[in-house]
Amino acid sequence: MADEEAAKTGEAQPQAAPLAKSAAVARLSNQPGRAIVSARGNHFVVDSIPPLGGPNEELNPMDLLLGAQATCAAFVYETASQEMGQPLSDIAATVEADFNPAGIVDGSVNPRLQAMRVHMDIPGASDEQAAKLAEEFMKRCPMYTTMIRTVPIEVTHGEKPETSAAEGLATASAVARVSNQPGRAIVSARGNHFVVDSVPPLGGPNEERNPLDLALGALATCGTFLYEAAANEMGISLSDVTTTVETEFDARGVSTGAVNPRLQVFNMKIELAGATQEQAEALTEEYKARCPVYTTLSRSAPVNIEVVTK
Repeated sequence: MADEEAAKTGEAQPQAAPLAKSAAVARLSNQPGRAIVSARGNHFVVDSIPPLGGPNEELNPMDLLLGAQATCAAFVYETASQEMGQPLSDIAATVEADFNPAGIVDGSVNPRLQAMRVHMDIPGASDEQAAKLAEEFMKRCPMYTTMIRTVPIEVTHGEKPETSAAEGLATASAVARVSNQPGRAIVSARGNHFVVDSVPPLGGPNEERNPLDLALGALATCGTFLYEAAANEMGISLSDVTTTVETEFDARGVSTGAVNPRLQVFNMKIELAGATQEQAEALTEEYKARCPVYTTLSRSAPVNIEVVTK
């Protein structure tokens, strides 16, 4: 990877180091359209959405994905402002994304994210400081460096611009605001509020779920719910769906931005109880066509899917 970057830029790159790994597991609960996500000892409930028969009361996969981007932005801004000797006392990140919900229903169109907007509310920051913080965010946030490979991202400061999605597209959003405890933020999405922690490379406590936990949880739950919904549509009686997602990235990039910290691969293991291998293959095709998280992230890095039937 370092050699590849050097060839592109003509500059010497840091020597390769072992990649860091992160993982999350989602398993269907005994309530249709509801799963339990586990990541680093944290457990939280995620709901499917109405087009897939879900209750959509708790967090849904899109809330997790946008929450991952929002908290990653908030934490990099928080840390970078401290490193500059101009710490900010209030930071809020609002992330919006446009997508076509029709693709989730039947796969007739690609449901991937087509546009993303990150608006930073940073009272007291000068235009010069805001520009420097944005540069650090774009270099050091694994979510940004991953998502920019698949979707255009607009980063703004000051007064939030008026925006609207293109015809036929829906907009999802999440807001992250740093708390009075360093490295800890409160995320709000559709009336749900939850705590997210920053990671050690940014000085965070990393006790609660962190931005990567959210991102991997989004991919895992989107898969779990699509397999469940597609099985119901096909008359397949699944008794259990468990999805494990792992990723690898260079954590040095989070600390300094000297290397790209993007997520380099997604390895998924999907365990199905109650389906034949032939049925599992049909369900996998539905998942690949209808999951907005998969159709987005698969454009940024390889997604390897292993399906195990029981």
